[in-house]
Amino acid sequence: MTPLRRRLGWTSLAVAVVATVAIVPPLVLPSAQAPPVSPSPSLLLSVAPSPSPSSAFVPPSPPAFRVIAVHAADDRNLRKGARVIECPSCDGGRRVGYIGGPNTLAIRVPEVPVAGERTLVIVYETVVLRTLKVAVADGPVHTLTLAGAGDYLIPARTSLSVYLPAGTTWIRFFNDAGDAPDINRIEIS
Repeated sequence: MTPLRRRLGWTSLAVAVVATVAIVPPLVLPSAQAPPVSPSPSLLLSVAPSPSPSSAFVPPSPPAFRVIAVHAADDRNLRKGARVIECPSCDGGRRVGYIGGPNTLAIRVPEVPVAGERTLVIVYETVVLRTLKVAVADGPVHTLTLAGAGDYLIPARTSLSVYLPAGTTWIRFFNDAGDAPDINRIEIS
C-alpha cells in the first residue's frame, strides 16, 4: 500500500469517527452532556457541510379542506315531514320548507377529509323571525333566531362554527317548538 493511499485511508477513518461522535452521543447518552469534540482543522475540510434548515425534513401537511356545498333539496338528504318547494330565486330553483314541530331536514355531508372546527354557512328564506336548531352528528344543538330578508323569494345567509367529524356525517335542521325558516343550501369551509 502506498503512503498516499494509507494517508487517505486514515483520513477517511478519522472523518467517520468524528461524524459518529457528533451524531451518536445525543442518541445514546442519557441526560449527561457529552464533552465537546473539537476536530482538528485538517479534518474540518474533509467533512461534508451539514444541511441547511431549508433542506431539513418537513412533515407533510394535512390535506387541504375544500369547501363542501350541499343543496337542501338533494335526494340523498332525509326529510321527515319537510317538503321541497319550487323557488325560482333560490339556488337550484328549490328549497326545503315546512320544517318545524315534528318535521325535520337532515343534510348528508359526504367525504369530509379531516375532522375539525369548520364554518357552516346556511342559506335560508323566511318572512318573519323564526328559530332554527342545528345539530351536527350527535353534537350539541345550536339555536339560531333568524330574521331573514322578509321574503321567501330572497335568500339570506347566516353562519356558525361547528365541529365536523371526518367521513360522512349528517347535519339536522329542526325546531321542535315552532316553525323554522326554509333551507336552501349549506356550505362548509
